Amino acid sequence: MKRNSFYRKINKCRICLNSNLFEYLDLGSQPLANSFLNKSEIKNEKKFPLKMNLCKKCGLSQLSISINPENIFNEYDYLSSSSKALVNHYNQLTLFLSQKYKLQSSELILDIGCNDGILLNQYNRKFNNLLGVEPSSASKFIKNKNIKVINKFFNYKLSNLIKQKYGIPKIITITNVFAHIDDIKNFVRGLSNISNSETIIIIEFPYLIDMIKKNYYDLIYHEHLSYLSLKPLKYLFSLYDLNIFDYKKLNIGASGPSLRIFVSKKYSKYKISKKIDKQIIYENKWGISKLSKYNNFKKNVNDHKIIFNKLIDNLINKNYNVGCFSAPAKGNTFLNFIKIKSKKIKYVSENNNQKIGKFTPGSHYRIITDEEFVKKNIDYAILLSWNYKKFFIKNSLFSKIGKGFIIPFPKPIIFKLNE
Repeated sequence: MKRNSFYRKINKCRICLNSNLFEYLDLGSQPLANSFLNKSEIKNEKKFPLKMNLCKKCGLSQLSISINPENIFNEYDYLSSSSKALVNHYNQLTLFLSQKYKLQSSELILDIGCNDGILLNQYNRKFNNLLGVEPSSASKFIKNKNIKVINKFFNYKLSNLIKQKYGIPKIITITNVFAHIDDIKNFVRGLSNISNSETIIIIEFPYLIDMIKKNYYDLIYHEHLSYLSLKPLKYLFSLYDLNIFDYKKLNIGASGPSLRIFVSKKYSKYKISKKIDKQIIYENKWGISKLSKYNNFKKNVNDHKIIFNKLIDNLINKNYNVGCFSAPAKGNTFLNFIKIKSKKIKYVSENNNQKIGKFTPGSHYRIITDEEFVKKNIDYAILLSWNYKKFFIKNSLFSKIGKGFIIPFPKPIIFKLNE
């Protein structure tokens, strides 16, 4: 189907090309989750269907539409480095890679979807052959002179340019990006093209089974086109002479708990862990291709909406002031789905200067600084970046003066402060 100026409908699985897709969740008509608004832009805001489909053949979950990426990434308010917890996470990753694979300072290290340079900035200063690919406006915030930047979308065509101009990378990192790719086969073909027997590809993404089991439906938004697990990915990589040779479950990631996979050429020296096939067996037993699993997820999502609104109503009825703490993209899926009446929420706090002064998409709550937020007499704050709750409970200004954080996932709870 021809793409219009905003999106195209997905009629077949982007991995196995199966055309029998089954809808299992409809989160309504929603705006782009990272499109924070100036007040004058609210009246012209656009919304798009946010529905989930299952491919029962390979087990891939994917959105029913694909937004034209130029409408998402041209003006992009998400700057990764505004999250100190995420900075720490990538610092640990680069230390691990440097030590585990004895990286040399002259070896080419490539980060695809490098945003504002958050991951590449964590490498020791001796590393002088760093390359970032970033299509969005976030790339203009990269100041590190050791980082060379390509302001384009990665694909097979660009992989040829990289190979000719820069050579073959030793390390390729793709964190919180892989789920964004529409033509995922072309993307993986490009990865294979710039890999050799020494190359290690590290990919992080939210794990589908965790999302379903723990009811993390806020991970669903228009940037995230695919919802991934090992079974369909093993098949995908095999088409392009690549293997998943290891994986690790992580409690942290840009969008929440995630899976980190390690990929290499089939003829590489990296031994394939037995964990891979064991986990795929588990995925099959769990029901990765069974529609009943996903229909149960739909019920849990709708139940969560009712429970959360009751919790908020109870606080409002007791005359407490409620706000939102942090303004991640996934928080907008959550706020637009649960539909808390606008008068019930008093402001959203944020430390990303690109978002401060704007309004949240769809729900239209005003975003203010953390410092302003603590002056607004907010009693309870919905922690939209719930995946960093330990960090915010320990380090945020609000944790010193507020009554409590409302943690929305996996089950709504109030974490009392200062008691």
